[in-house]
Amino acid sequence: MNRKVLLKDQRSMASHHLPRNRLGTQYRWRYYFFEVVIICGFLAIGLRLWDLQVRQNDQLSEKAVKQQETTVDLLARRGGIYDRHGADLALSTPVQSIGVFTDRIENKALFSKELAKALHLDESEVLSKLNNGGFQWVKRLVTLTEEDRVRRLDRTYLHFETESKRYYPHGPVAAHVLGTVSMDHHGQTGLEQKFEKQIKGQPGYGVMHYDARRRLYGRKIIQNSVPGHDLILNVDLDLQALAHLELGKAIKDSDSEAGTVVLMHPETGEILALSSWPRYDPNNLSRTPQELENMLNFAVSHMVEPGSTFKVLTAAAALEEGLVQTDELIDCQMGGIWVNRRKIRDHRPHGLLTMPQILVKSSNVGIIKIGQRIEKETFYSYIKKFGFGQRTGVALPNETTGLVRSVNRWSESSHASLAMGQEIGVTAFQMAQLFSTIANGGILVKPRIVQAMRDPDGNVSEMETEAGTRVISSDTAATLKAILEQVVAGGTGTLAQIPGYFVAGKTGTAQMVNPKTGKYVDGPYMASFCGFAPVNNPQLVGVAMLYNPRGEQYYGGQIAAPLFSSVVRRALRHLDVLPARPKAPGRKQAFRDPDILLADYVPNHASDLWNSLSSEPLIEANSLTKTGLASIGNSTSPVNPQSEDEMLQIRVLGQAVPDIRGLTMREAFVLAAELGIEIAPRGHGLATAQSPAANDHLMEGQVLHVDFSLSQEAEASAGQRN
Repeated sequence: MNRKVLLKDQRSMASHHLPRNRLGTQYRWRYYFFEVVIICGFLAIGLRLWDLQVRQNDQLSEKAVKQQETTVDLLARRGGIYDRHGADLALSTPVQSIGVFTDRIENKALFSKELAKALHLDESEVLSKLNNGGFQWVKRLVTLTEEDRVRRLDRTYLHFETESKRYYPHGPVAAHVLGTVSMDHHGQTGLEQKFEKQIKGQPGYGVMHYDARRRLYGRKIIQNSVPGHDLILNVDLDLQALAHLELGKAIKDSDSEAGTVVLMHPETGEILALSSWPRYDPNNLSRTPQELENMLNFAVSHMVEPGSTFKVLTAAAALEEGLVQTDELIDCQMGGIWVNRRKIRDHRPHGLLTMPQILVKSSNVGIIKIGQRIEKETFYSYIKKFGFGQRTGVALPNETTGLVRSVNRWSESSHASLAMGQEIGVTAFQMAQLFSTIANGGILVKPRIVQAMRDPDGNVSEMETEAGTRVISSDTAATLKAILEQVVAGGTGTLAQIPGYFVAGKTGTAQMVNPKTGKYVDGPYMASFCGFAPVNNPQLVGVAMLYNPRGEQYYGGQIAAPLFSSVVRRALRHLDVLPARPKAPGRKQAFRDPDILLADYVPNHASDLWNSLSSEPLIEANSLTKTGLASIGNSTSPVNPQSEDEMLQIRVLGQAVPDIRGLTMREAFVLAAELGIEIAPRGHGLATAQSPAANDHLMEGQVLHVDFSLSQEAEASAGQRN
C-alpha cells in the first residue's frame, strides 16, 4: 500500500472516531498566563537586581561596609626629642584607649555607672555617649590602673585599642622648649608645634570586620604607618635643669611675677638652656585659662623694655662711628638733663665721666649725650643691624618681633629714650644676640635650638645655619668687652662675679609704662643682667630677666646679676671650662671701695693689716687711746701703735700706681679691677703711656689715664717692661 494513502486514511479515522476536547483552549491560556507571570517575575527580579547591583551599588556597598567594617586610623610613632647628649626629653609610650559598641548593651544606665566609676568619669557624660549609638570612644590614653579596672568588668562589647601617649620624662624642666601635644598627638606649643610636620610621621589605617551582631571576627592592616623624625637639640639637659632650679629660687626670693634664663654659645648661637616662669607640667595638663597663659614662653613671646642693658648698643654705635673716645670726659651734669620738657635723672649724681665710666656707673645722662651724637637714621640702622625689631629665627613658635618704631614715628624725646633703653620692645633672645655679638668679636649669629634631625632609618641631617654677619669691628668689640668687664669688677654688676673667672656684662632696671596714661610708673620693674664669661675666651652668654619683682630689692644688679652668677658659675664647671683668672705677680689684693673705712686692728694685728695692702699705699693712720683720738699722720711705711692699749684706725688716701705699659686693654682693665682703680683708656693695642706714672700715688677719686697704640713703640715698651 502506498505510504501517503495510508497516512491519509489514519488521519481520516482519527477525525471520525476521537471526541473533540473543549477544555484544551482553556488549559492553553492558563499555561500562557503562568508563562507570562513567570517571565514577568524574572523580569522584575532582574530589574531589582539591576537596581541593587547597578543603580544602587555604591550606596548599598557603602552601607554594607558601615555595618560590617570599621576603619581605624593607625597613628604613626611620633618622633622623639633628645638633648645634645642623647638624653630623652620627649617620647611616645604605648597605652590603651577604651571604646564600646553601644548597640549591644542591654542596660545602658547600669553599665554607664560601672564604667564611670572605673574610669573616674562623670556618669551623665558616659551615658550620653552610650545613647549616641554605634561605636563610641569612652576614654583615650588611659592609665594602667584604669585599664585594669575596665578589663575586670569583662564585657564583650568593650574594645581596647593600643595608641601612643606623649611622655615628658623631666616634667616641667624643659616644658617651654618642648611644648605639648593634643589627645590626637598633634603638636600644640613649643617644638612639638613648630616641627609637627616632621615628627608626627605618616599615619596608616586598618579595617575591623564584624558579624551581624557586631561581634569582631577579624582585622586587617591596609596601610602601615611611618614613624616620624627625631629631633636632636642643642640643649644640655644638665644645664637646663640648672637654669630651671636657679630661676625658681630667684623668682621665689624676689617674689617676681615672671622671668627667664637663657644660656647661649656666642660663637655658634647654640642654645644650651632656656627656662621660663610661670611654669606648667606637660604630663598633667588641665588646660585651664591660667595654665594656658603659663604655657607662653617668656623668652620669645614677651616683649619688654631692656633698660640700661641696651646702653651697650648705644656705646657700640658711637665707638664704631668714631663719635666718642674712651678717654674723653663727658659732663653728666650731676645726674640730671632736660629732654623736651622731660627731666631725666641718674640714680646717683655724677660730674665728669669718661665713656667707660658712663657704662660702669650706668649714667643715663652720659649715655644720652653719647647717643645724641649719632644721627637718628644711623642709630636706627644699628638697632636693626643688631637684630631688634625682627624675629631671631630660633625655631620656637609665637616669637614676637619686638617693637622698633621707624624714625619718622619718633617723638622729640625718642632719641634720648632709645639711647638708655626706653621706647623699644625686645625679647630675651634678642638681648642674647646683642651680647653674643660683643663676646665673639662683632659678628651677629642667630640663636639655634635644634641641632639635627634623624629619620626612622637612623640617618642624621644637620639643620641648616645662616652665616654670621659682621655688625661692629673686632676693635670696637674688644673695647666693649674690656669696659663690660669693669662693670662686673667694680660697677653696678659686682654681684655677677664668678670666682676664678673674668666676667663681663651689664645690668638693667627698666620701668614699665602705664598702658592707660602712657607714662612710666614706679612699678612694676624689669630687672635684668646680660653678660658672658670667661672674657678672654667666651663660652657662655647668659641673659637673666625677672619681671615685676615685689620684694624689697628690684634692681637688676641686686637680683638678676646674682641669678646670672649662680647659673653661669655652675655651667662653666659643667662644661669643664678651667678657671683663667690670672694674678699679677708680686701684687696683693687691694681694697674694693676706697671710700669706706677699712679696718680696726688691735696692736698685734697691725703688721697683718699692712701686709694685706697693695704695695706702698699712701695711708692715714690714727691711734685710738682711752683718752681720745691722737693723730699719727700720713705715711707710706708700716705704722705700729705706741702702746698695748692703743688701736689703729687706718684709711687709704692714695694707691700706688702699677706699671700698665705693655699690657693689652683687657689686661689693663683686669689689673685695675684687682687694685680697685679706674682707667680712662685712649686708642687701641698695647699700653704705651700712663698718667700718673708707675709707682706714683693715685689719690682717691683720681683716674688713671692710659694711652694704647699698635705702633712699634708699644712693642718696645712691652719689651722694656718685661
